[in-house]
Amino acid sequence: MNSGVATQSLSPADILTILRQIVDSPTVESLAEILHDVIMRLFPDTRVDLFVLSESAEHLLMTCGNQDLPTPPARCGLSPFIAWLHQHGYQTALVPLMAANQLQGRMIVSQRAIGPTQHDLTIFDQIAPFVGLWFIAHRHLTTIKQHEQHLRTTQERLHQLEEMRLRATLAAGAAHDIGNLFASVLGHAQLLQQAAPSHLQDDLKTIEQAARDGHYLLRRLLTIRSATHSVEATTSPVLLPTLVHDALQLTRPFWGTRRSVKVNMALAPVPPVRGHPADLREVLINLILNGVSAMPEGGTLTVRTYSTGERAVVEISDTGVGIAPAQQNAIFQPFVTNRSTGSGLGLSISRTIVESYGGVISVASTPGRGATFTISLPLAHTADTAPEPTAVRFAAS
Repeated sequence: MNSGVATQSLSPADILTILRQIVDSPTVESLAEILHDVIMRLFPDTRVDLFVLSESAEHLLMTCGNQDLPTPPARCGLSPFIAWLHQHGYQTALVPLMAANQLQGRMIVSQRAIGPTQHDLTIFDQIAPFVGLWFIAHRHLTTIKQHEQHLRTTQERLHQLEEMRLRATLAAGAAHDIGNLFASVLGHAQLLQQAAPSHLQDDLKTIEQAARDGHYLLRRLLTIRSATHSVEATTSPVLLPTLVHDALQLTRPFWGTRRSVKVNMALAPVPPVRGHPADLREVLINLILNGVSAMPEGGTLTVRTYSTGERAVVEISDTGVGIAPAQQNAIFQPFVTNRSTGSGLGLSISRTIVESYGGVISVASTPGRGATFTISLPLAHTADTAPEPTAVRFAAS
């Protein structure tokens, strides 16, 4: 190879332009393209492999110039790579890529037969610092882009948090105003009870109970509980059969006027459990309404209570459309629903409430044959006082 003849094809201005292009290359691909063009014009029989130094290890970044060899071994280090070149008849020389007084990598200059001449290496020694500068600039540019992306992500999260804070503020204000409306309903129901005939007293008591529960649930929404808040501080022993009876009374407008829906109750006496009545009524109401909604053509809703070991259990079964096996775990996740008009929050809230009292809620279903939701709660401590459980077993339709 006649290097002196080859170098005459580039003027000093050309070389200056090439060096500037090396430093300004925006990507690894563009750098490889520039180096390949230079090598093929100056040293067409020369192969150049660039190894970059990364975390004290060197790895192959690119190959330029003559490429008449098969693909090198994967993840091959510097020394094994040079040995691989020697096995294929190449003689090699190492040119360090120095910049900012630090080693950035190495350039392996390879030729067959006698190998690269000193004149060749002098030219590569002039190119090497600019390639090293490119490595430094590329790392800094990559770091800047990563920081910019992190900043954009952080700004997006802050924007989302601000939207959530605004929505939470609006929701808290709405909850406060709705609470006042519940208080008004409660007050009017109590006034009506004073003069209403006896046959309306049960309905008025149900309205009063609904208003009290609604007011409690809104207070729960507005209350920020600390991480050390104890559920025991706001609970009392309650009887599941009584809560079931209350929940059915509160939901009667949804099923009582439908002759195609029959409600069966088998409420065996069970020891009391510990919880807030409004919380547990909310769970039962959610399950009863879900069961009724699952029977658009009518069917039977059955509610049972019983105890097993140290736990009290309530089961709510329907003969509706059922739930596919693949969906039976997902339905307890927020915003997952099988109904086009559902919010997907009822079951997730119910699970949160039940688990907060040490309980478990589960579902068993066969598509087309209905579903059974089971709630299991630990019994209240023997030191707790509560009304004696009474057996309730009758059918309501």
